[in-house]
Amino acid sequence: MSFLNIFRKIDSWLLPRNLNEQFSPYVWLIYLPLFFVPVIIFHQEPMDLVWTLLATMAFLGLYFHAYWVKSQDVIYHIVTILLIATLTAFVTATACTLFIYAGAFCSRLKPLKYAVAVLIGLLLWITAISWIFDFESYFYMPALIFTLIVGGLNIYQYALHQNKQELILSRKETQRLAQVAERERIARDLHDLIGHTFSVITLKADLAGRLMDKGQDTDLEKARTEIKQLEEISRDALSQVREVVSGYRTSDLLSELGNAKNVFGSVDIQFQYQFENIDEQQIGLDSASNKELAIVLRELVTNIIKHAKATQVTVIIKHEDGKIVLAMQDDGQGFENALHKGFGIKGIEERIQKLKGFVNIKTGGEYSGTLSEISLPMTTRDPSL
Repeated sequence: MSFLNIFRKIDSWLLPRNLNEQFSPYVWLIYLPLFFVPVIIFHQEPMDLVWTLLATMAFLGLYFHAYWVKSQDVIYHIVTILLIATLTAFVTATACTLFIYAGAFCSRLKPLKYAVAVLIGLLLWITAISWIFDFESYFYMPALIFTLIVGGLNIYQYALHQNKQELILSRKETQRLAQVAERERIARDLHDLIGHTFSVITLKADLAGRLMDKGQDTDLEKARTEIKQLEEISRDALSQVREVVSGYRTSDLLSELGNAKNVFGSVDIQFQYQFENIDEQQIGLDSASNKELAIVLRELVTNIIKHAKATQVTVIIKHEDGKIVLAMQDDGQGFENALHKGFGIKGIEERIQKLKGFVNIKTGGEYSGTLSEISLPMTTRDPSL
């Protein structure tokens, strides 16, 4: 077995694998010879050497074990090192080194106030025993100064590291939420687009098929026209799908109203829209709200074509109590209130609620067909300008 493999095996036994800096604990031990080497050189008493050796071994056991325990249990290791250092101070002034290690371990304590309090307690303990037992200044001065400096810097660096880790986690969470929001956006946009487009394609394909079945020249010509429109609709849908996936889909309310008029006209539904107390060229919505309202209008058009069996549809866009209101009325068959929570309506509500707006859908009773009211807060200027 090579020396490197032996070292790795010893390392895995001494320290856990989840340390941020695996070799730092070994680096910090370079100061430990300052504790026992002077005793070996200058002390002649055998018991001084024995006690220093035992204190060093006990310290090393506590030192490495402290990296395995939870932060709340590190305080027991600090107290034990403090006791060893205090007893060793009667043998050698270099025991101040062990006090410094005890101060360094304060950074492992949580919360920050607790770590600072323990460090202050260490300094008071050094001051107390130095005064009570009249220890020399070359013991307590280094002990106080370096315990304060090393302990304080370690606490500060560990707090910075914790803040950095929290910031990284926050960024990862933000990225994850952004990804979820983007997936939801694509799902809503694709649902609105595909549902609308396929509804129109189905109706036109059915109409073309019925015209071709009649076999007359005029009907065949109409069928060719319908098929040509199917091709145009499919190409347009493909382009819009690409825009949705890439995030550059551009819709606005005015163009969507024109599109709705063409779509309703192709399925023999009378459609009209009007503006009340508002300039149709300056509706009063920012670009994001304008786009979302256009997508909502498209979804409402799709729902009417698929479910309402309507013959007339009216849209009124008005300014009311500081809000822009889009009211869409059809004369279709309506539906039960309990059934209006389908994916399409749910998607509409999610879009409008994100813009701090409201959705109100009324059907049955005094309403002939369905009345869908969408309200959004009015803005004074487009933030994209």
